[in-house]
Amino acid sequence: MKKESSLIWMKPERIRSLMDGIFAFAMTLLVLNLILPDPMNLPPETQVHDMLLEQGQSFFNYALSFLLLAIFWMIHTQQLHIIKETNFAHLWMNMLILMFIVLVPFSASMMSDYSDDTLANLAFALNMFIIGILYYLNWHFAIGKHKLIADDINIKRVELARRRSLLTPCVSVIAIGLAFVAPEFVGMSYMLIPILRFFPPFK
Repeated sequence: MKKESSLIWMKPERIRSLMDGIFAFAMTLLVLNLILPDPMNLPPETQVHDMLLEQGQSFFNYALSFLLLAIFWMIHTQQLHIIKETNFAHLWMNMLILMFIVLVPFSASMMSDYSDDTLANLAFALNMFIIGILYYLNWHFAIGKHKLIADDINIKRVELARRRSLLTPCVSVIAIGLAFVAPEFVGMSYMLIPILRFFPPFK
């Protein structure tokens, strides 16, 4: 019989319900960063397409942040599909993940408003790094000696999920370095995440 590491008192379905609501809220908040300037403060000859072009960086950051949150949601969903039971420590680890997920609209807004600023881009990169590390620790905790997963789970599937959980923190390390030398490329560096998932170690 599997030995419990601590009192198991809640099923992962409750975490999944809260998770879905938090992700939906955070993804919706991202659109609030897309604000066109007041026409009254612009020259009369300014056209709508000019204003939209000026917001190009904001639209890119919106799409990037939305896609990253979508990836995090899929990771969380996959983990909770494999994790069959939870305990107090695991529950609070998930709360920490969700706390930094809700912070994404704020850090994305900073990066959008101050696209050339080191601190603004560093804040976004650190936000992503912390989320990535927490997901890795959450997975490591569940499949380690605490054994929160079912006994009949395919070990190859577990190891693949572990490797994939390292993608975000690794890319974030690159982004953190870019924040100091070329902050305008921090957002673009995260396009490596979906690209790397097609490479053999992560397929």
